[in-house]
Amino acid sequence: MLNTTLCYVLRGNDVLMLHRVKKKNDVNQDKWIGIGGKFQGDETPDECLLREAWEETGLTLKRWQCRGVVTFITDGPWENEFMYLFTADDFEG
Repeated sequence: MLNTTLCYVLRGNDVLMLHRVKKKNDVNQDKWIGIGGKFQGDETPDECLLREAWEETGLTLKRWQCRGVVTFITDGPWENEFMYLFTADDFEG
């Protein structure tokens, strides 16, 4: 089972979204998505969230909240996945 994070960074009524255009054969190619990614090693969901936020945006999250876990079960070419869904509303960078 693949473990990932997805975070919506909020500032007032605005939400930070990333436009995916770099990777070839990306299931999210040309979509607008939140920040996040795959766990590395023995990372916790919070550790993965903070690392991915820094890598993808240069932001250091100061306040975040886990909103739930989305489970994707598939017969297709993708691995089954637990996606830890977060929001963050305080950051620096």
